Amino acid sequence: YLAPYQDLAYFVRPSPEELSYVANTDDQLQLIMETLCTARVSETVSEPENSPDAETEDPPSVERAEPLQDWLLQLLTELELPSGQVVEDWTTFERRDPSLADASRLFLQHRGIPLPPHVPPLSVDLMEEDIPRLNYWAPVLDRYIRHRLRRSPSQADQELAQQAVDQLRLLGLQITETGCQACASPVGRVIAYSRNKIKALVPILSQEIENLRDNIRAVVIADFEKTSATSAEVEHLLDEEAGGAIAAFKQLVNNPPTDWLNPVLLTGSSVLVDDDIADQLQSRAEEWLRARDIDVTLSREPFDGFDLLNGSGSQWSPRVYVEMITDLFQAGVTRCLVGTRGLLGEGWDANKINVLIDLTTVTTSMTVNQLRGRSFRLDPDQPEKVANNWDVVCIAPEFTKGLDDYERFNKKHCRLFGVTDDGLIEKGVGHVHAAFTELKPEGLEESVQLLNSDMLTRSTQRAESRQLWKIGEPYQGIPLKTIEINSTSRDGAGWGFMPFQGLRSPWSAESLTKAVSRAVLESLQEAGQLSQESSLQIGARSGNYIRVFLDRASEADCELFLDAVNQVFGPVQGTRYVIPRHVNQIEDTWISRLLPDLLGRFFRKTEQELAMVHAVPAALARNKRLVAIFQSRWNQHVSPGEALFAYRGAGAELVEEAQRAGFVPHSKIHEKEIFL
Repeated sequence: YLAPYQDLAYFVRPSPEELSYVANTDDQLQLIMETLCTARVSETVSEPENSPDAETEDPPSVERAEPLQDWLLQLLTELELPSGQVVEDWTTFERRDPSLADASRLFLQHRGIPLPPHVPPLSVDLMEEDIPRLNYWAPVLDRYIRHRLRRSPSQADQELAQQAVDQLRLLGLQITETGCQACASPVGRVIAYSRNKIKALVPILSQEIENLRDNIRAVVIADFEKTSATSAEVEHLLDEEAGGAIAAFKQLVNNPPTDWLNPVLLTGSSVLVDDDIADQLQSRAEEWLRARDIDVTLSREPFDGFDLLNGSGSQWSPRVYVEMITDLFQAGVTRCLVGTRGLLGEGWDANKINVLIDLTTVTTSMTVNQLRGRSFRLDPDQPEKVANNWDVVCIAPEFTKGLDDYERFNKKHCRLFGVTDDGLIEKGVGHVHAAFTELKPEGLEESVQLLNSDMLTRSTQRAESRQLWKIGEPYQGIPLKTIEINSTSRDGAGWGFMPFQGLRSPWSAESLTKAVSRAVLESLQEAGQLSQESSLQIGARSGNYIRVFLDRASEADCELFLDAVNQVFGPVQGTRYVIPRHVNQIEDTWISRLLPDLLGRFFRKTEQELAMVHAVPAALARNKRLVAIFQSRWNQHVSPGEALFAYRGAGAELVEEAQRAGFVPHSKIHEKEIFL
């Protein structure tokens, strides 16, 4: 058996110096891009002085490469593949060169440049997605640099190509003669080993000290003892200790709240001890060595705030001192160990760990599981143990590589399971917080402080977390797909009141999602497309996310149902039928204002108004019989209203007016995998 745990995250911004470097790199890339998109004057080539034509003819000129967007338009017009072959239609081009087909359209449409008539534009919902620009710049720049600039006879074009290549290398992209591939990024390294990630140890551990007092046993794990800079561009930002275990240890001993933990650093070459416990630890260590007949003489070398513990004798080795310090950690001589993933990885065991802080950049499944496994051990002295596993993530989402560290965080959790705030087991980064998605954390840049505060509060709720795991209760272990919907007040049109006779209940995100989902489920069941045994499950999560899934349903039924709900809350473009959703708005009258609320509510004025126009799910829009079934259930659970054919007539007019007025859904919808 394993101890229950919580996965938590703490977010920081880069330091001002780091942010300046990241911003400057971004500005340089933007400048290069604008240069590539600007028309260039033909290059004049001077004749040698001894040439017989040097004085009698004008010097020849070399044609410069056309701007990037012009070259892209020509390529899409001609449908030319990288091999030089020209294909006959867009479908073939898209199938043969899918990355450029999407990236080129995204690039041109974002710049407001019309596409050739035979090239279909990208859908509105894809255009509205917050796709990192380097994701679609990279295929475009790769092709333009390799197939146009490098082949240009102009020396200036070739120099421009090299400038672009050098700038992209700083951002982790290497354009070679054969293609584009990922490479080490100085910008990504600066963010990964930001000074502020080390500083985050203080608020995290200060809160955990308050939570656990003397029972705290914390472990901080870094990649290396010291981390040296890899390129001249970042030497002024990353010294030899940046992001390493020594930097983390010094941060702890130099801050009074965390110095109380009496930290000890363990690496393959060093043992550093907080000077507050140096005498005690040496004495206990010598007892430990004598009890095991290990012939080692200990000595100490003092530094500012800590001592270096040395051992002399043939038996002194990392195997010995790691076991020795671990036993002293278990006994509470030190309450915090700082080490490297190589030393405190597989095989190392300390069952009293209840706080793990991961500062590493490793993302491989095996290593991540090894690190997390350090805190899962059951502690016989603390049968109610719950471990808090922390990730510290540095973000600057406004910049091209500003979410690199978040992407690492996402990769760490893509195969990890955890309990969510609504008591389900979920795989992926969403179990840490509902707002975390595979692409980027939604709204995080505006709410870092609020989210960190929420995480620190959750760290205090170990008992509640243990209850969410439902230890000892029946467990099926069946994977289920689910969606989470975040409907803003804009999607609810201010929510309003349920538009049914005799009801004055206001809509909420949860009640509206439940009503729509029920209408979809009952429609599919009545149409014979879903089993009657299927049971609707709705759960509220933090951040206004509502989880929807089916219990007692086959995988195919789950897929059909979730796809249908997704379509109702999704864009209306291209849908066959649409249906309006109305809400009641209740206003005071002059009589209701004069009367007490208990009586005045009977004299308030109720008006029904259009709140939103939704798509009828494709599975229920194939014919009029299916549409009538959905309309009936919609009218029963959600709103009065008639389903209309959206391709012409009143339906087309309704869609056009709704889009113009903003009465179409803008819900954020995530697909997840849970276990029951």
